[in-house]
Amino acid sequence: MITDKIKDRGEEMSVLEGMDRLQYIIDEASKVEPLLDQHKTDENKIRGCISNLWVAGEVMEDGTMRYYHDADSHMTKGTAKVILDIVNGEHKSEVANLTLESFMPLGIRELLTMQRQVGFASLIERVIRIANA
Repeated sequence: MITDKIKDRGEEMSVLEGMDRLQYIIDEASKVEPLLDQHKTDENKIRGCISNLWVAGEVMEDGTMRYYHDADSHMTKGTAKVILDIVNGEHKSEVANLTLESFMPLGIRELLTMQRQVGFASLIERVIRIANA
């Protein structure tokens, strides 16, 4: 179940404290493939984010989700990667039923400034909206 994946990832990250957890998120950013320019549209841009973040996605033939993203900040790109790694490959009905609160066990939101928390919430909303499309 997807909520179990979220809890498991949160437990994995919980051993990292403070700057180590931030460094982990930044390191995750280096693993992201660049998003094609054709996907860097206003529709795919996450509102409320300090830096530019674009998230595109699609429902695969088997009903699972596939998301793509890019950002101009390593912190933003890494945070999005952690979230999207969890939902990629999951069935659209499971992703569609998630809420912002579903992601609290990750422990990421607490590391973010208020402005970045707004972007985090907008990212989650976008992920869910794509699954509901």
